[in-house]
Amino acid sequence: MNEKIKNKKSLIFDQKTEHYTAASSIIHFPDLDIPEVCFAGRSNVGKSSLINSICSKRALARTSHTPGRTQLIHFYSIQDKLFLSDLPGYGYAKVSKSKIYAWTRLMEDYFKNRSNLSRVFILIDARRGVKNADHELMYLLNVVAVNFQCILTKIDKISKNALTNLYIDTLVQIEKYAAAFPEIIGTSAHKNIGIDKIHECLNLISNISNNSEKG
Repeated sequence: MNEKIKNKKSLIFDQKTEHYTAASSIIHFPDLDIPEVCFAGRSNVGKSSLINSICSKRALARTSHTPGRTQLIHFYSIQDKLFLSDLPGYGYAKVSKSKIYAWTRLMEDYFKNRSNLSRVFILIDARRGVKNADHELMYLLNVVAVNFQCILTKIDKISKNALTNLYIDTLVQIEKYAAAFPEIIGTSAHKNIGIDKIHECLNLISNISNNSEKG
């Protein structure tokens, strides 16, 4: 019974998921009236791999072993009921100052102008923990009053004790942000860990938004 319910909840992510568009500036952002969530994080944190796992499609989002390669915001449509966006990675030291400025400006424009944005998922590499660049994003989201939730990636790469300590440390670091969602999700795209939990979150966001529109 529970397994059937779980499969039903995940069904939206197994069909009609496609790349909608990519944008390099605010004028190219799609004008949407359905809920949207975005995935942000440091370069090579595993955003694209996680999106592929969430949507059960291996090559939906392009992955790269070269930090700082992705320079666009990619938008993905899930059955025209929910949009996912993949933001450019940040925090890679070897990227030029001009690119850092351009990416920062792009993200600021995005966060300040997406009225349909329901939540930002900030991905944290479990082997690295929360870094200064992550705090800079959290601070920005706090200022513009956009809800965010932390997702730990690659948790299969660290020990159980290290993971427990990381959960505690991450909670302590985000508690000063009013925009922070208090639950942290641990994931591994490689071993499909935590994907069902993200499905639950996204379904809840989608259902709340759709019910609000009906009301």
